[in-house]
Amino acid sequence: MENKRKLHVVQALKLLFLLFAVHSLFLFPFTLSEIFFEERFEDGWKDRWVLSDWKRSEGKAGTFKYTAGKWPGDPDDKGIQTYNDAKHFAISAKIAPEFSNKDRTLVVQYSVKFEQNIECGGGYIKLHSGYVNQKKFGGDTPYSFMFGPDMCGTQTKKLHVILSYQGQNYPIKKDLQCETDKLTHFYTFILRPDASYSVLVDNRERESGTMYTDWDILPPPKIKDTKAKKPADWDDREYIEDPYDVKPEGYDSIPREIPDPKAKEPDDWDEEDDGIWRPPKIPNPAYKGPWKRKKIKNPNYKGKWKTPWIDNPEFEDDPDLYVLKPIKYVGIEVWQVKAGSIFDNILICDDPQYARKVVEDVFQNREIEKDALEEAEKVRKAREEEEAQRAREEGERRRKERGHRKPRRRHDPREYMDDYHVRSGIRVRPGTRQLSLRKGIVYGFMRLLSTPFKTLRGASRTLKVAQFCSVSNMSSSLQIEMVPCLNDNYAYLVHDVDTGTVGVIDPSEATPVIDALSRKNRNLTYILNTHHHHDHTGGNEELKARYGAKVIGSGVDRDRIPGIDIVLNDKEKWMFGGHEVQVMETPGHTRGHISFYFPGSGAIFAGDTLFSLSCGRLLEGTPEQMLSSLRKIMSLPDDTNIYCGHEYTLSNSKFALSIDPNNEALQSYAAHVAHLRSKSLPTIPTKLKVEKACNPFLRTSSTAIRHALNIPATANDSEALGVIRQAKDNF
Repeated sequence: MENKRKLHVVQALKLLFLLFAVHSLFLFPFTLSEIFFEERFEDGWKDRWVLSDWKRSEGKAGTFKYTAGKWPGDPDDKGIQTYNDAKHFAISAKIAPEFSNKDRTLVVQYSVKFEQNIECGGGYIKLHSGYVNQKKFGGDTPYSFMFGPDMCGTQTKKLHVILSYQGQNYPIKKDLQCETDKLTHFYTFILRPDASYSVLVDNRERESGTMYTDWDILPPPKIKDTKAKKPADWDDREYIEDPYDVKPEGYDSIPREIPDPKAKEPDDWDEEDDGIWRPPKIPNPAYKGPWKRKKIKNPNYKGKWKTPWIDNPEFEDDPDLYVLKPIKYVGIEVWQVKAGSIFDNILICDDPQYARKVVEDVFQNREIEKDALEEAEKVRKAREEEEAQRAREEGERRRKERGHRKPRRRHDPREYMDDYHVRSGIRVRPGTRQLSLRKGIVYGFMRLLSTPFKTLRGASRTLKVAQFCSVSNMSSSLQIEMVPCLNDNYAYLVHDVDTGTVGVIDPSEATPVIDALSRKNRNLTYILNTHHHHDHTGGNEELKARYGAKVIGSGVDRDRIPGIDIVLNDKEKWMFGGHEVQVMETPGHTRGHISFYFPGSGAIFAGDTLFSLSCGRLLEGTPEQMLSSLRKIMSLPDDTNIYCGHEYTLSNSKFALSIDPNNEALQSYAAHVAHLRSKSLPTIPTKLKVEKACNPFLRTSSTAIRHALNIPATANDSEALGVIRQAKDNF
């Protein structure tokens, strides 16, 4: 009996334990996550990664060094850093065993830090399927997934998300922007079995959606019904005139203007000479304009009619759309002009929460990293200021030396000093530069001429001197206001004072332009684009929607400029208010690049064709095209003000001095540029006269420049420009 009692107690305890275990599953649920690959670059990482020999025989392969960087959050947390400038970098690791993301969530995450203030290059990673010869791994190796930042100048600052489907690569359609500072940033991509995705940067969602809509892999499930038409009885007028509103009696008899009741007859008025005096007229405050019925809500309003969506007959669903080929390798394959990017914390798993925890753990030292970077930046700026001071002192020394020499009639660098030390008619403020081409001087001169005549009573009226002095009878003035955008872009607001016409040239973003217009309570009439790149057209659509402005661009780029309304071509003349604008085709940077020349104001908006001390990269054109474009600009008067798209002058001056070190005009100008930038002042506009003397891309025949770059004397100017451009790209 006692044994049975003990057995019953044991069985009861087992049952209670089982019930508790089941209950715990509901109280404390958990999931089993799987980590397919994780690399923190700790001891033994070299055994897991293979450095490729791709491009090594050509001398174009770079290497990686193992480091925590110059301003780490944790000195013991190291990654691999690209080490050689202007090289290709390729390294990969095998994932064993290979895995498939079918029926599970895929999480790909890693960190990258651009310590080098990257100018042009990638910072992405790739996942590969099938066999890969890791020693030959390179840019032509097929991949199943590519993810991460890619930057080049100000034109490209994008975040790639490229998926492979049935052997073809598809980039995401959305324009995702990457981080551009010098701190560590985590990039996370999450792909779920329902084909939905999320992109996170530093644990914050940057974008989300579905593969069905954000990649052009399958035809869209829904399309607009092109055969649908708005019903004839559809009333989309939200407001209508009040049919019962009646015009007040006597409304039409109210005059538009009335005599000024405060005006008084001048004491020296002589009716015999001057006629009967009549007070001037002023606007009548009681006049309300032509009478119109007031507006009321339309009782029949049905809303704005929209084209209905229907099922796409060409759409055929693929339930495995999200499934990548089995993943077997992870690789880093990038090209960089300036090396110094640190890759770390690579993670491939199926648990977004684990990935989030990794970021949180690393970012415990985030503030330490920020403080270290801030201190490093202080040291860098102090060093640059010291270099600028030495350049100023050297320029001053050379100017003093020239003061003891016999004056030269031509090409004296001092001739160019006034062009960038004193700019007539330009008012400089922090962040703003305006050019006001006024008629005040002429007006004052005519007033001075008219004064003797006015000493004879009535003589000035008889000679009608006033009609020559009237501002309204003279050509209108143009104001140009510089609007800094993004990191180093300039947009330009142009304002015709007489007609009130306002335009903006190359708005890379809308907000700074809107702020500038709001400060002066102005509307926007035109948007002028020199070329199609996003950092020159990024604000088009928002500004057009807000102000109803017309977008103007090149006919060659009619399909690439957002919201274009007016197409202009080479040698066309167009009127901006009261100002003639001459259109110049200036290809080279892009094939559809144009420049806007205002001859009456002596100003040209050259976009990315001509910079101060440089020219644009040859992204879609040839050296021959760029040379032809630059010569068009060089044919303009020497005192032409050049407004370009970017503040690149300081870095351009360093390159120019490296290949033309004995150019005294360049030395003086470079010192002046360093001084302006040390005060955070713009160097734009520049004078064409200065550029002809200092800009190496306008001096392709210079013996000194050709000697510095080993350009043969037999090479023509376009060949020389190509060599100079390549040297600048690699500088």
